[in-house]
Amino acid sequence: MDNFEVQTLEDGDVIFKVGDLAQHLYFIEKGVVELIDLQGKVFASANTGQSFGEAAILPDGIRSATARAKGKVICKRISATQASEILLAQSPLLVLSLIHI
Repeated sequence: MDNFEVQTLEDGDVIFKVGDLAQHLYFIEKGVVELIDLQGKVFASANTGQSFGEAAILPDGIRSATARAKGKVICKRISATQASEILLAQSPLLVLSLIHI
């Protein structure tokens, strides 16, 4: 994962909003990201070592939540294309299943 873009976020930075086209998957290297529903309520959080934004691996994926940094956050940002390439290399059957969803 050394060749993926590093994104540094400050407290309150919005990473993506509900309804956005899902173009990136994120892995948290440091910090906490809050996931917020349509009513503005935090319903989950992702911490160091976890990922979020998995809708990026789906064709024409749409964000179902807003993601916001809670404190300082450092993430690796992976494009939908890069994520698909990784999945294809690891599990071609999974990628074929996702394409036909």
